[in-house]
This record gives sequence, C-alpha cells and structure tokens, in this order.
Amino acid sequence: MIEFKNLTKPHKDTKILKRLYNKIFSARRNFELSVVFAPPPFMRRLNRIYRNKNKTADVLSFLLEKNKGEIFLNFKKSNLPRLFTHGALHLLGFNHKTEKGYKIMRRKELKTLNILNLK
Repeated sequence: MIEFKNLTKPHKDTKILKRLYNKIFSARRNFELSVVFAPPPFMRRLNRIYRNKNKTADVLSFLLEKNKGEIFLNFKKSNLPRLFTHGALHLLGFNHKTEKGYKIMRRKELKTLNILNLK
C-alpha cells in the first residue's frame, strides 16, 4: 500500500510514483509506504535532525518497521521519479556508503527507471 501526503501547493501527480512502487516493492506487496512531498525548509530541518547535515536534502527515507517506511521528497526537485526510486532502494537495504555500494545502487536505479521508460 502506498499513500501520499502533500505539504505543498500545487499537488504533484503521483501516477508514475505508484507505478514505481509496484515495480520496486513487487516482492514485498505488504510493504506500507508513505510518501511526503515537502518544501525545502522542511527537508533541511529533517536532514539536520536525522543526519546532522545542515543542508536541504532532495530525498530522505526512513524504515519505520520491517515492512513499513516513509519517503520525504523535496517537491522543488524536477526528477521525482529518480529521487523516489533512490529513497525506495534505501528502504530495501541498498546504500552508497562505499564505491561498490554506490555502483550497485545506481545500476538498480537506472534499471528500474528504464524498465518503466523513465529517466
């Protein structure tokens, strides 16, 4: 299940993100995901609180339970499908803390976006 919360105006079209959710979480159909579209100051505050980085984040994801997570997207960014995919992969355990991890995660992002004809 996926739900969207919009802390901004205007509202964002979520059709593509729903398609991405279905593809990325196909093996975990019971994964509950909340997606929040947030303004830059809110993203900066979250990034400062949870990552100790005083800059505006593009995407932040939080695994709340085994099959439940939340993705915050900076609504000012133009490539929301890529950011959503990036955040979703973090929820599935991917990370880019190492060069190898970065390459694996980036390949998975591109593959997912290409399957759905997105860039």
